[in-house]
Amino acid sequence: MINVGTEQNKIKRGIGAPPKIYVLITLATLVSFGASYFLSSGTYVGGTVLLVAFLTLFAVNALLIDTKNPLVFGVIANAVAFALPFLRLFSWSFIIGFIVLTVFLWDGAYRARRNIDNMVKIRFGHLVRSISRSMLTAVLVFLSIIIVMSADFSVSRNGVDRALVVATPVIGRFIDGFSGEIRTEDLLINVVEKQLASNKNYIALPARERRAVLENQVEVLMEKLEKSVGVEIDPNVSVGENVYKLIDAKLSALTPRTQMYWGAIVVAILWLSIQSIEFIIYIPLAVLVFLVYEFLFATKFATLQMETKSKEVISLK
Repeated sequence: MINVGTEQNKIKRGIGAPPKIYVLITLATLVSFGASYFLSSGTYVGGTVLLVAFLTLFAVNALLIDTKNPLVFGVIANAVAFALPFLRLFSWSFIIGFIVLTVFLWDGAYRARRNIDNMVKIRFGHLVRSISRSMLTAVLVFLSIIIVMSADFSVSRNGVDRALVVATPVIGRFIDGFSGEIRTEDLLINVVEKQLASNKNYIALPARERRAVLENQVEVLMEKLEKSVGVEIDPNVSVGENVYKLIDAKLSALTPRTQMYWGAIVVAILWLSIQSIEFIIYIPLAVLVFLVYEFLFATKFATLQMETKSKEVISLK
């Protein structure tokens, strides 16, 4: 049973850990593998559910396992199980991701044990918070690297069209009449006409001359755009088609080294985004860990006792 007892009854750190420790490690390892397997096969709902279960079990194990060797073994086993379904992507980037996964999982487990050792009274919320940042960073950075490695740095026309639909309300505030479906030449004419609308000399010209000036300015604007983006623009096709050709040309020109740099930037952006919403993820995770933790005590699988100096100590027997 798991027992929270006096320091003189505390089990020794090392190979003398009870078998139930390895049962907990095995359970977390199996759930870790299941989560990763579902995510790698595209079953995102099942993978997400199992991922939450793995994070919960890992946090519980970090709080309960008090022996060093099993704790190290558990971290490595969990990391290997989580990385195994993605082994087909094996590369230097994969190795870096695995190292990040292992190091941050160990950092979280180590922080939890160190905080427990320094506490007179166990503060559950503080312990979970100490492990959650490292644990979430480990898993999400590894998955971010996998996502970047899986990407072929290409884009589809439908994807560009959907992105333009989303961006149209924002771009439309700066460019009147903007739409992914509008003909490129018509959009440029709208832009030039708006620029010339406040020019008194232009307004005073006869209609035919205004038309000539307008066409000339559209050609000038077209040349500036082509020089700026480095891709030939077809005025007779839609804006969406030209944007697609531009993005496709730029992505196709990326070298493997450049793709790696951009991948690193994407991973950094995702990691920073995760850090900004960590408290949102932490709250439900802390609740789940607390429920499992309390369940162990409610079923007498775990007990809590006090030392002579009123210090609470967690041990496994």
